[in-house]
Amino acid sequence: MSIGEFFDWWRSELAGMLPEALRRRFARRRDTLVLSPSNHEVRVSRRQNGRLEALGRVGTEPPGVAERMAAILGNLSSASTRVEVEAPPEKLLVKQIQLPLAAEENLRQVLGFEMQRQTPFRAEQVFFNYRITDRRPQSQQIVVRLCVVPRAAIEPALAPFVEWNLVPVDSAKRSNEDDAIFAFVSGDSAQHTSSRFHRSLVAANLLLLAIAVAIPFVQQHRYLGELRDRLAEVREAATTASDLMQRINAQRARIQYLFSQKVAQPAAVALLEELTRRLPDDTWLFRVELRGGEVHLQGTSKTASALIAELEGSPFLENVHFASPITQDGGSGRERFHLSARVLASPAQALAGNPEGGDT
Repeated sequence: MSIGEFFDWWRSELAGMLPEALRRRFARRRDTLVLSPSNHEVRVSRRQNGRLEALGRVGTEPPGVAERMAAILGNLSSASTRVEVEAPPEKLLVKQIQLPLAAEENLRQVLGFEMQRQTPFRAEQVFFNYRITDRRPQSQQIVVRLCVVPRAAIEPALAPFVEWNLVPVDSAKRSNEDDAIFAFVSGDSAQHTSSRFHRSLVAANLLLLAIAVAIPFVQQHRYLGELRDRLAEVREAATTASDLMQRINAQRARIQYLFSQKVAQPAAVALLEELTRRLPDDTWLFRVELRGGEVHLQGTSKTASALIAELEGSPFLENVHFASPITQDGGSGRERFHLSARVLASPAQALAGNPEGGDT
């Protein structure tokens, strides 16, 4: 069932649960029987759809009052008829009273409690209507127009309706209503209407409860959708960052490999500078070869045998030895030599072995 179908169904169900008084008010007005008592008789009229029709007069002296009234009423029933009694003006007491603003919530009960203090009667001795004529928020008060009539003044007019079980209408009068009019409906009808009204309130409360429960779920669903969208964005960004990090790590690994390869061998310039300092001025090199972690030196010197001692003191070299026997160079008279030595793995290691770090 879609949301639109649900609300269409609910409107039809709620219309069926509305009190009969409300349904009749929107569909058609219920019949109203107007009773005007005076001088031991009652003038009876019928109001329907705003039109007043005189039905006749009925004496209030027994016997046979109920039968005479029934003959005038015809097919009117208690379930669909509202009875209005027009109180005699000389019996009507009208008074303006001030009450706290908070009394408005239960105004009829408050007026019942105040009846003996505000009038010469107790609440059970009178029928009363009321109307709020002014609200004063500054002083937190309301002004109420209270209209009171003794029960003895209008009960004779209601005597023929004993079987209808009439009860006063429990509602405040509107500004356009006559203060002297006191309305009654059948107690059975009022009870039925009240029961239906209570069921309507329960149904409406259940609907409001369902809406109150559903709204957080809808909001939570919407919030979860937003979180999913944000999570997808974050996941995409994380994937991109992860790919970038992998490329950075790969590049770093290559750089570290090249650096380690570079560190594994001393710089050729540093090695040549060290050889230049260590070899005597009468020594000439015509070949310097660096391979496989070893350096090979070929050249001539006046005293080739003294070169091993010179090179052994270098922090760059170790295991200095002649790779071939010393020979005599016939043209220059010098000694021809071929020296070989193992080069230390790291220039830093070599320098660490030479703390002076200068010429030796």
